[in-house]
Amino acid sequence: MRRPERQKTIRERVGWLREAIPGLTLRTTVIVGFPGETDDDFRAMLDLLEEISFERVGAFTYSVEEGTRAAEMDGRVPDDVMEERLEEVMELQRGISFDRNLELVGSMTTVLVDQRVDDDPDFAGVGRTVGQAVDVDGVTHLRSGSPLSPGDMIEARIVEAMDYDLVAEVVEG
Repeated sequence: MRRPERQKTIRERVGWLREAIPGLTLRTTVIVGFPGETDDDFRAMLDLLEEISFERVGAFTYSVEEGTRAAEMDGRVPDDVMEERLEEVMELQRGISFDRNLELVGSMTTVLVDQRVDDDPDFAGVGRTVGQAVDVDGVTHLRSGSPLSPGDMIEARIVEAMDYDLVAEVVEG
């Protein structure tokens, strides 16, 4: 998968993007267990993920796709090793995501309300900030003194961080 050759380019581009766009949310997707992946390859990927500290990471185990060059490659990684590697990636990312979310506590943000919550006394709704993609990222749980409706764009202050989710208080205006 040419990981070592691409690391320099990835570092440069991430640096340029973060410098040019403050508050940018970067996400990537990785596959563990690609045929021929060694322990050293996997460790190099983990080191890069830790160094770059992507805000969001999706991770999957390799699966054979008939008709592809990879399906014919030697060095198939055992399923149990792929699962262990996947869990290790996700554990690393859980910590990174939490640290990134902690950096947001106290900040103001715009939130798109996805759903109203009527059965929880602590929250009036659930939404997403600009850095939270639907169905793949965490959500923002909203505290509000007023009812919220799906589709509302509201201003909120982030007051709490979790591994993937945020808690925010709607700024009543």
